[in-house]
Amino acid sequence: MRLLWSPRALQLARAFMSDQEGMKAINDATARLVVEPRPPEAFPWGNTGLYRLRVGRYRILYEITEDVIDIGHVDRI
Repeated sequence: MRLLWSPRALQLARAFMSDQEGMKAINDATARLVVEPRPPEAFPWGNTGLYRLRVGRYRILYEITEDVIDIGHVDRI
């Protein structure tokens, strides 16, 4: 599996760069998605085909296709 970040998700994540601990946690959690794309702490987000993963104060929305995990959105809760 490959991990891709949408331009929008990268832009949103850059807004939180002052929280280095949070960004490290997001980086670690998304890297683990390559090995386990549906960890127990991730939930389907409605009927959209997206998954929601909470990492500390942050929420990550992503989509899983055959060989790609596409990070589409990062936001602070």
